Amino acid sequence: MMKKVSNKLKLKSLRWQLLSRFFIILIVLLVIMGVTQYITTKNYLCRSKAETLSAKFHDIDIKSLMFITTPEAIKENSSFIVNKLVDIRISVAVIDKNGDTLLTSEKATNILVEKVINKDEHKDEYKDKGEYEYRYKDKINPITSIPKLSNTDYIQVLNQYGNLERSYKLVKDDNNNLHLVMWRKIGPIDSPSGLIQLSTPVQDVEEILEREIYIYIGVSILILIIGAILGATVFNQTLNPLSNMTNTLEQINVNELHTRLPEDNGQLEIDKLSNSFNNMLERIETSFEKEQYIKEKMRHFVSDASHELRTPLTSIHGFVEVLLMGAAKNENQLNLALNSILLESERLTKLVNDLLMLTKLDQQASVEMNTENINNVIEEVFHQLQILSGKRKIQLQLVDNINANINRDQIKQIIFNLTQNAVRHTDENKGIITISTGIEDTFAILKIADNGTGISEEHLNQIFDRFFRSESHRSREHGGYGLGLSIVKSIIDAHKGRITVESKLGVGTTFTIYLKLIK
Repeated sequence: MMKKVSNKLKLKSLRWQLLSRFFIILIVLLVIMGVTQYITTKNYLCRSKAETLSAKFHDIDIKSLMFITTPEAIKENSSFIVNKLVDIRISVAVIDKNGDTLLTSEKATNILVEKVINKDEHKDEYKDKGEYEYRYKDKINPITSIPKLSNTDYIQVLNQYGNLERSYKLVKDDNNNLHLVMWRKIGPIDSPSGLIQLSTPVQDVEEILEREIYIYIGVSILILIIGAILGATVFNQTLNPLSNMTNTLEQINVNELHTRLPEDNGQLEIDKLSNSFNNMLERIETSFEKEQYIKEKMRHFVSDASHELRTPLTSIHGFVEVLLMGAAKNENQLNLALNSILLESERLTKLVNDLLMLTKLDQQASVEMNTENINNVIEEVFHQLQILSGKRKIQLQLVDNINANINRDQIKQIIFNLTQNAVRHTDENKGIITISTGIEDTFAILKIADNGTGISEEHLNQIFDRFFRSESHRSREHGGYGLGLSIVKSIIDAHKGRITVESKLGVGTTFTIYLKLIK
């Protein structure tokens, strides 16, 4: 079972698939080359034999054949034609216009030899001249079977255009031997009275082609063996970077997310793949670090929230115990306790409301956005800001027609929170808070600046964290729980804007809000 699974995995491997497909392509190319070479060689050899037969026709004056126009003339001249054209590897046949074979070289050769032998008066003459032996050897044709077509086929040949100088055909004889056959017309070309057929066996061509096939098969097998060895070596070298990449990725765990793959493998596709994996690993590492950061912040958040909730609850619990112990009978102590309980409950309510608002903003719930003039929003809350600031001075520096797509109530919340933050950190008598608007490129600008204590540089990146308060502002007299700026940041993010802060200790702080300007 394990062996079958291993074989299946092997067949699915990239190395095996590349090698097998390379083999298929190589085999297909070899087959195409072999077939092409076979056809080309066969045509060349057959064409060579056809040219030999075509040249043989010139042993007879072709023009004289045009005057043989009657069946009787063909019969009278058939023996002359056959004996004139017959050769040791060439057979001849004469066909009339009806497709019947009148004479073949088999019969004509025997007649010629018989005539030579019976002419005793010329026997010594032929023998002395050596012509007797020459004729005997030259004219006895070893071809014992001549290819023949049907009468219909011969008639079709007769009806073909021209004198058939270029056409040839491969035909099998009665012994199933293959012959190459060519024809010439007897009589006028347009209305021939018969055909001369020359044929020669092509067994030697078949032997050559068969030998070529065996040689080609042997060479092809050798090429496939060499191709397998070279292909396996090349593919192994080519896929080594991919194997190394796989091994590296298998070793990466939570503690090894900083590991990166080499991007200079010398192969463009592998380099791109390595780059993609490295980008993915970087995103995973960033996400993991962010998750760890969020978990740590959440742990601090839960701890701080528990502490902040516990403080007013402890106060309320303590005052209730005091009242139960008899303080309720003392009017002054009763009023003090009830006022303290009211104050702590208000602080507790505000904390819970702030936490609920942050939760709602984190869920990115949709809010209604409208095109509003920011100056109008500021003027609506200005009276409340004056009450909030006490003796501190609030200055307005507004530019006309600052329109943005905003939620009116949430922008009021931003202005109120930032102004309240400025109030906490400025002198009660000398404090100055400036609220200004303006335009910068495609953004509507809202600035809230103060001349308060400022924020140290090391804390600037933390002021928007939930429950963050610098060490110098953790006393209860400053109130707040460190949620105001977190709410401001969440609202601005929901508006797809941004907020920046500039601060210097002892000089003051400036918050700048960028919102998309609508002209």
